[in-house]
Amino acid sequence: MPSPVHTAGTLQIAAALVFHLPGARLELSSPSGDRCSIGPMTDPRCTLHPAEFRQLVIAAGNGPTLGTLLGFALVDEPTLTLTSSGVDMDHLGGGLYRVAGCETTSFAFTTSLPADQVDDVLTSLNSVPALERATDGSGASHEEGVALCASLVRDDGLGVTLVAISPLEIEDLPRCEAVARASVSACLVAEMEQLTRGLDDIPFQTRS
Repeated sequence: MPSPVHTAGTLQIAAALVFHLPGARLELSSPSGDRCSIGPMTDPRCTLHPAEFRQLVIAAGNGPTLGTLLGFALVDEPTLTLTSSGVDMDHLGGGLYRVAGCETTSFAFTTSLPADQVDDVLTSLNSVPALERATDGSGASHEEGVALCASLVRDDGLGVTLVAISPLEIEDLPRCEAVARASVSACLVAEMEQLTRGLDDIPFQTRS
């Protein structure tokens, strides 16, 4: 199912997802009905390559300017819908995507945190929620760790880090999803903490 991207920095996040996620396709539409499909040129529905869209977003920085570069009017927050081209992709909520390729299934999301800080956040997640732990059918939970592969791609031009987490064994997929959900939440908390610290640094003035 297509899933609209509804987060701060919509253009930058959408550009990072369609550029860095193999098989992703992005539908951009304007209030007047103009449309642009971004994705691999092997897909006949696509009219703009992800690399070209990324460069346009970096150059524009906002919806109206991007619309000028594309040749039609866009609002500050244009409608952007992330779909797929050749892969099974689902939005699980909270900016987390399930991407099922030919060989493996991964869970991907974006964050404004730099890659080294994301690495620290992921390292701090040493367990998954108890309710998500697998059982063998007898009610006994498996407490051993799960082997995962985490890929971090920092896109400084867009100010976004793409995080992709996948299990090394297919039977670990449910616990991998639990870890990915926990990772999204932890990164969001870290982003909010950074924002709060930034607001605390702004001097507050009162009028007498």
